[in-house]
Amino acid sequence: MGFWKWIVDTVAGPDSEQTSVRDTVPTRRPDDTQAADASAATGEKAESAWWHPEGETFTRIQPPQALDLSPEGRALENLLVSHFDGHDLTMPALPQVAERVIGRLGSRQCDFTEIADDVATDQVLAATVLRTVNSPYYRAYDQITSLNAAVTRLGAKALRTIMMQQALRAATFGKQSSDEFSDIIWLRSLASAEVMRGLANFTMVDPEEAFLIGLLHDIGNVIVLRLLFERGSYLRPGIDLETFEYLCYESHQEFGELVADAWKLPEGLKDLISNHHEIPRTDGLRRVERWMLQLTEMICSLQGFRSNVPYDLMTAEPVRELGLGGKQGFYRWLGELPEALDESVFA
Repeated sequence: MGFWKWIVDTVAGPDSEQTSVRDTVPTRRPDDTQAADASAATGEKAESAWWHPEGETFTRIQPPQALDLSPEGRALENLLVSHFDGHDLTMPALPQVAERVIGRLGSRQCDFTEIADDVATDQVLAATVLRTVNSPYYRAYDQITSLNAAVTRLGAKALRTIMMQQALRAATFGKQSSDEFSDIIWLRSLASAEVMRGLANFTMVDPEEAFLIGLLHDIGNVIVLRLLFERGSYLRPGIDLETFEYLCYESHQEFGELVADAWKLPEGLKDLISNHHEIPRTDGLRRVERWMLQLTEMICSLQGFRSNVPYDLMTAEPVRELGLGGKQGFYRWLGELPEALDESVFA
């Protein structure tokens, strides 16, 4: 899928080059058993699979290369750092309907009829609920066209996820018109959520929780975007894609923690949002989810939702730590993933 290449060409022109990666972690080549398992699971040669690129590859997540920032980039960096404490920074608000529904879902005896009535007041949200309940992941034999039936089938966890998805979309696009940076943040969030939910099938993590973690773990990026447009619009012409990505990486965990507080997200999710770059400790909290997030970022890179880095998933550290190489169906899932992402993210 050529999403990243399309974005680069759009922003920088057809002669732009991919960002190089430094400080490599050399890999060993997979042994014959791994290759045979992968080949048998996917029906194709492991050497030609997208998760096993040729040439020098990486097994550990790679941070972006440090940049020599332009004057505009340095000014934006200073603006971002000055807001790390949240002072004089307006947090994105939850949409009214989403906030009301989330409040109802917090009750032990939530009324799905009332929730359906709330959802019906927002045409975009209603369409999202119906599209979700009829998507491949949720749909039953018959198509569901009633909001009452839709919210009942989805249940509280899935509805909460949908509300947060709409909140993220509203925060990402805000009042400004669609922009390539907004598109990057939004589509990457959806792709991360779908990959995390897929990985949940091979771990003990709840699929809805995994989806929400993938969706929101980089939510701090929306603050970078908002500051760029709302308080640094004069800088926008001088900020290229590489600079935007670098500054997002440098600051999104700090801003993500602020958004998590403002939206009153659960402490476990807030912890992942505010600190998911470090290698997970053996005895660390939510260790599995952290390895899943690092693997998700590797997969999104290989699938074009992040700048391309040639990760070899067959020998990647997260795959090894999660024990996925020996899990039945894992390589088959990888083989089917590109089509699944096309269907879910670009639908």
